[in-house]
Amino acid sequence: MNPVSKDPLARLAERQTWITPEFEVASQRTIGDALEAIGGKPLRKALHGTWLHEPLHAVIVTVPLGAWTGTVAFDAIAAISGSDKLDTAADASLVLGLAGAVAAAVTGMNDWAEIKRPAPRRIGSVHAMLNIAATGVFVASLIARRTSRPTGRALAAIGYLLGSASAHLGGNMVYEHGIGVSESAKNDALLGV
Repeated sequence: MNPVSKDPLARLAERQTWITPEFEVASQRTIGDALEAIGGKPLRKALHGTWLHEPLHAVIVTVPLGAWTGTVAFDAIAAISGSDKLDTAADASLVLGLAGAVAAAVTGMNDWAEIKRPAPRRIGSVHAMLNIAATGVFVASLIARRTSRPTGRALAAIGYLLGSASAHLGGNMVYEHGIGVSESAKNDALLGV
């Protein structure tokens, strides 16, 4: 696949040939079949956010991103001040981010399972893998905090960097490739409405 994105990070994601189109299509089919078996078209529409008139994934991802921003900020201030209360706040925001990540993953998989074009589908694959890695690192951070607060803080910072890179790719899928944007919104944008 020849990279088509203007963004350098998105082009790098598109170049990941170890992720084959066959794997992506099979994964999309598996996700789609599972969601159809659980709740069919009504569930899929609900996960897209049609009831909200907004893409649900875009709304939900603010929970883990915001919570984990809080985690890193609380960790930094607690490291400087030695405040136990800020350590507690960091831990609580980390857990909130993990809960939000589950909901974001479900809505994101539902959206990704319907992408047909190769470039945004590949970017979405890398986006998902970065999210899985970031979430795993945040889980490791939560565990590490029990025995080594500095290790937990360092892991949270790494998770935040991975999550930020993933969020950048998610934004690229929307703004450059129009994923998750309704046809009427695309037409309104073209007409200057």
